[in-house]
Amino acid sequence: MTSEQALSISLGLQGPCVIARLTGDFDFGSAAEVRDRVTKALDLTQPPMLVIDMQAVSVCDSSGLSVLVYLHKAVTASGGRLLLSGLNGRCKHLFAITALDKFFDIRSTAELAIAELNEEGNSPPFTG
Repeated sequence: MTSEQALSISLGLQGPCVIARLTGDFDFGSAAEVRDRVTKALDLTQPPMLVIDMQAVSVCDSSGLSVLVYLHKAVTASGGRLLLSGLNGRCKHLFAITALDKFFDIRSTAELAIAELNEEGNSPPFTG
């Protein structure tokens, strides 16, 4: 028997990065809220730089995966980058069996992902 844990979303801005920290079950019941809130937060930076920290996600189902793919497409279409961090246990296994671990850029910790995107966001623009 499993117990459901409502998802909480913590959004923040660190340098040029939007950080979304998810805690609980990322499933059908929470997917639309994650999509809507994170999509609105992407307007804070241009191009959008997004870190989704999933360290405290206990369950991720196909609805959650669908939202992550949607966000990845939205970010990359705007010239930005999305990094996932903190995949563990069942979520890490799910990404491996669906081959999404090859589709997404995944870092072990949110701190590493944020540092990488902050470095990119603070680089001088290319002049050719």
